Formats: sequence, structure tokens, C-alpha cells
Amino acid sequence: MKRVVIVGRPNVGKSTLFNRLARTRRALTHDLPGMTRDRLSDVITLEDGRRYLLTDTGGLEYGEEMMSDFAEEIRGQAKKAMEEADLILFVVDGVGGIVSEDREIAEDLRPQAMNTILIINKIDTRAAQANIDEFWELGFERVLAISAEHGIDTDAVIESIEAIVPEAGEEDISTDEGPTRLAIIGRPNVGKSSLLNRLAGEERTVVSDISGTTRDAIDTLIERNGRSYLLIDTAGIRRKGKTNDQAEKLAVISARKAIARCQVALLVIDAVEGITAQDAHVAGYAEENGRAAILLVNKWDAIEPTPTLTREFEDKVRMQLKFLSYAPLEFISAKSGRRIEKLFPVIDRVAESFRSRFRTSQLNQILDQAVRRHGPPAVKGKARKFYYATQLKNEPPTIALFSNTEEPLHFSYRRYLENQFREALDLVGTPVHFVLRARKGMKGRKEA
Repeated sequence: MKRVVIVGRPNVGKSTLFNRLARTRRALTHDLPGMTRDRLSDVITLEDGRRYLLTDTGGLEYGEEMMSDFAEEIRGQAKKAMEEADLILFVVDGVGGIVSEDREIAEDLRPQAMNTILIINKIDTRAAQANIDEFWELGFERVLAISAEHGIDTDAVIESIEAIVPEAGEEDISTDEGPTRLAIIGRPNVGKSSLLNRLAGEERTVVSDISGTTRDAIDTLIERNGRSYLLIDTAGIRRKGKTNDQAEKLAVISARKAIARCQVALLVIDAVEGITAQDAHVAGYAEENGRAAILLVNKWDAIEPTPTLTREFEDKVRMQLKFLSYAPLEFISAKSGRRIEKLFPVIDRVAESFRSRFRTSQLNQILDQAVRRHGPPAVKGKARKFYYATQLKNEPPTIALFSNTEEPLHFSYRRYLENQFREALDLVGTPVHFVLRARKGMKGRKEA
């Protein structure tokens, strides 16, 4: 798959261009410089079905007096991305004209000049239009003047990308369900970025002891044993009211969006600090969105072992996260790599359960057996009857239960049915949702 990389100094509109090309608000955008610190990637599909990997990089800073805490790490990340790129989009700010950092980035790109397009952004102002000619000084043959925010002449950028992406038939165009989307979630500083780096087999994100290093949701496409996975590292999620600045609040919004678009949430828990109320708060977002889940106790090698330690810790986790009782629990160390590779078979099984579809006859047999073992409670003095069950959709498996009443199921009986269906269908790590429908001829439907 061809790789297109966006580079430039902070706050020139790289993330806005990324969002424009991706046709979605995937990257955080804000007037604050340095919102993107890591490589943010997404597989983009062109109108004719061809695909390429688009990567946004952190803003490149030069000069001792201007460097942020993460400047060197960001430059290292960007350098790796540029070395892998088939096309580089070098973005500059047309309003401000050329600055010294633009010249230094241009010098770094000189060996790859043939694969680089200079993108003069923000030309929707007169000041920027007046500055266009001076950017030829940077020495690139291909120059495009655009406004990423307003979409002015961005079609020319897309045409340049289309020119390097092979035609249909020249490379495989996937017809499967695509990569398994995994969101790495958790409260701040529990080791999410370290886990992503370990899963990816390289330093893809900036890792620091400073809480909140990751602000955006970082996508990394990897392959293991012929299977593809899209890893989404997210910012640490805090409780409402505990976010300290606007950038952090935007990061939490991005993390919650990442959970909504994933298939399997990997909830990272810090073994040293133990299970906390904040862990339950973060886990609640996965449960609310109906995502499959795996619980990962990280930094397990930092705990002094005892004969009963594992069981005691698991009991505490299960007590705090009763609503994720279906989620497998694994003890790992992202730093040392302990049990990391063994996660992939677990992920595969959970993802398969999340995507599963079943025959109506099979579901009706399970429902009949469950009711025979334990009948549903009466509703307003009237016995509840079930007529049949059928699957409405997957991701997660969602089953319609046709009944003689549309009144919701009692919580305890709904949980009983979930467990019966999950066990009979051999589902692991995925929620099972029910939609209660009155029998034919009666109006209305309610979530069970």
C-alpha cells in the first residue's frame, strides 16, 4: 500500500489537511501549536476503490529556544514516516511567509525532493496570495497553493495522490471486512503508548512519564500471521471536571470518538496502582458504546509475586467492573513484552465473537431452553411470553425478542439471557444486546 505523509512546522494546517483528505474529523485541530505529537495514520479509500495510507506527523521544531518537551521525539517520528513515504506533502503557512523552520525542513527533505510536493496553505487570504511567489525559494519543483480549511484547490492534492496509487488490478484491493480496529484505552499514564509500540514492534508514539503525552488518537496499521489490525492509541481519559485545559478536553473528545469507531477496546489497568474508580469510568465508555473488550493489567512484572496475587487482583477487577464480566483478563508488561504476542489469539477470538451472525433456528432453540430453565418474571401481573428470536445485526450481536408485551425486561433476567446466549454461542469478550418487540400487530419496540 502506498504511503502519503504530511509534514511541516507546528500550526500550519497539517491536521486540517489530513481531515480534508480523510473526509472526516480524525485529527485534532486547534490554534494551539503542538496538538499533534505522534504519527496519526488512516487508510483512505479513493472514489474508485483504491486505497493508500495517509499519515499526519507532529509539528517539526528547530532551534534550542523553541523546542518543546517532545520536539526531538516528534522529529524522530516524522523522520521515520518520511523514510517510508511514497509521497510527502510539505505544508507551509502562506499567511506568515517563509520562516527559518521552513528552510530547515526543506533542507531535510532535499534527498526526497522528487517525492515531495510543497503545499502553501491558507491562501484564502490576500496576504497569503501575495506571499506565494517567495516560497519557490525553497527549491521544490511541485508547488500547490490551497486552503485546507475551506477546500480551495484541494482537489489538486487528491489528483497528485491518485497519480501514485496503483490502478485497480495492479495491487490487491481488499474485499474483506478490513483490519480489526483496536482502541487502546485507559486513564492517563497507565502505559497505553508503550503497549502500542510493543504491539507494533517499533516506536510509533512518544512515550513519557509526563501524564497526557498523547493528545490525539493515533492509528497504526500492523499485520500478524496474515491478519491486519488497526491500533488506535488514545489520550488518557479523566473524569469530567478534571481536565485542566482546552487541549486536554479536546483530547478526551478524540479518545471517546476512537472508542466509538473501534471493534475491540483494550482497557489498560496499572498493576502498581491497582484498579480505581477512574478505570471503571473509562471502561464505562466502552460498555456504553457496545464495544467488545479485553482487560489488560499492565506493569505486572513490577509487582512482588505471591501465591494468591493473580486471583486476588482478578477478584478486585471483576468486582469493580461487573458490567464487563464477559471481558477476558490478561496480565502483561508492555515494557518487557511479557505475554504481548499471546494477546493476538485472544483479540482474534473476541473480534470474531463481536462480528458473529447466527441462524434464527439456532437462536430460537437457545431461547426456548433458557425459558424452560428459568421463566421470565410477570409484567403487571401478566405472564410474559416469548414467541421467537432473530438476529438484527452484529458488532455487537443484537437479537430481537418477540414477546406478548413491549415492557422492558427486568435487569436480572436480561443479564440471565445474555449469559445463556453467550455460553450457548461460545461468545467471548463481546456484549450481547437485546431489542424487545411486541408480537406482530402491536406497535412499538423498546430496548430490553
